[in-house]
Amino acid sequence: MSALPDGNSDPASAPGLIWAATLDIYAGFLASDRPRIDAHLHPDATFWDTDEPELISGRAELDAVRDRRPAADGGRTVTALDGVDPVIDVWGDTALARHWVTVRFSSNDVPAQSVRVTTVWRLTDGRWLAVHNHEDVRATSR
Repeated sequence: MSALPDGNSDPASAPGLIWAATLDIYAGFLASDRPRIDAHLHPDATFWDTDEPELISGRAELDAVRDRRPAADGGRTVTALDGVDPVIDVWGDTALARHWVTVRFSSNDVPAQSVRVTTVWRLTDGRWLAVHNHEDVRATSR
């Protein structure tokens, strides 16, 4: 997702731009492309990650979490992130996005995970950037 054209901070266009950014984050994750992901994240963003017990605050902490993750984990390599059912509300330069993502793994022995995702976005210098993300794994598959 690139910067919004001048004067295009219209809330009517924001949901589509935010959803496109969300899907691009997932594509970046699958491609192991941190810069692609980071282009959509505010440098001071916070995260509740499904695999981390504590709040992640800012890019340095996020990078430390990323660096701790194993490259391949006995069939738990993520092979697909299927985002669906977005609900996005916009109030001026702030937006709240909620959706589901199904996480699929390389091994058929590892069941897919259904994850509820809530992200707060801010329009910053003409771009929608995620400032907070909260992930919650559903106990049973959706």
